[in-house]
Amino acid sequence: MTTVLRPWGDRRAGAPSPATTEEAGMPLDWDWVRQRYEGGAQLWSLTGSAPVRVVEIDDDRICLSQSLWRDCVARSELEAAVVLLNTGEIATEPVAFAEALRRRRAHVDTGCTRGPNLTAIVLRDLGYLAS
Repeated sequence: MTTVLRPWGDRRAGAPSPATTEEAGMPLDWDWVRQRYEGGAQLWSLTGSAPVRVVEIDDDRICLSQSLWRDCVARSELEAAVVLLNTGEIATEPVAFAEALRRRRAHVDTGCTRGPNLTAIVLRDLGYLAS
């Protein structure tokens, strides 16, 4: 049986903890994620220097923005990242996680490298990465 990394807990008082539903084949409870970010939220960048806003979330992606950019991370990318965390294939410290994810994707994606950072920002806020 695979050991499943559970989120480290929610930093928002009163919010329920997300369920990792390994039995159902879903590494991330997307309904819980949508509920958490519906209506927007403010998250901190990896270095904590500037806030990042959740500006949209739907069945397939979550979109974030700062003053000069807007970008989205696919639900499937977040789920794949949680699988990597669950199997211990990737670091749990946010910056190291983003760099490792970037290296894993380098052969596929040679364009903008914002995706791994945004994935780390969201997963840290959800409690999957160290704060």
